[in-house]
Amino acid sequence: MQAPTRPTDPNSRTDFWEGVHGSKPVDGVSWWQSVPELSLGLVDQADVDQGDPIIDVGAGWSTLVDHLVDRGYRDLTAIDLSTTALNTVRERLGPAGDHVVLQVADVLDLHQGRTYALWHDRAVYHFLTEPEERADYLSSLERCLRPGGRVVVATFGPDGPTTCSGLPIVRYTHRELAAQFPGYELLATSGEDHVTPWGSTQQFTAVLLRRPL
Repeated sequence: MQAPTRPTDPNSRTDFWEGVHGSKPVDGVSWWQSVPELSLGLVDQADVDQGDPIIDVGAGWSTLVDHLVDRGYRDLTAIDLSTTALNTVRERLGPAGDHVVLQVADVLDLHQGRTYALWHDRAVYHFLTEPEERADYLSSLERCLRPGGRVVVATFGPDGPTTCSGLPIVRYTHRELAAQFPGYELLATSGEDHVTPWGSTQQFTAVLLRRPL
């Protein structure tokens, strides 16, 4: 099977991820997990209040917002390029998620008009193989994260896959990942061997960082 063409602009990125979410069942993607234990553990360590604003970027079908709603968090935003993915999350949340903002947006050009106490990203950053993409991501982060805010980023680890959904990725050690965010303080590291719905494993590396005041 021919590998997909790597999307390099907003329209092609939207088309690609809409195609992924529109052609597979929720548990038919490698990153699916019913309980995002790695993410929840780092959110706990981030020590943000239940009323503090949290954003999950590249959320897709992630259940993170579901679990945060259950834990009493009241100011939640999830963004993704796929309308299909976010519609599925809205249906899944039901009335309990009426206060959750689900927004179609591109993390490489994010202008929210507000700032957040916690930025969460599981498996977006490792798709950014080009320096200019990583620079755009950092610009969005700087616009959207308040001084002193926390950042959770998880990517494939050094022994993880070299591709995802047919696209190339960049693998990171904890040190390499933290170094992508100059000036940010490393608060904690974590990781997991994620078991995909079909039983293979994927090594994830994750860091918790704090933006300087």
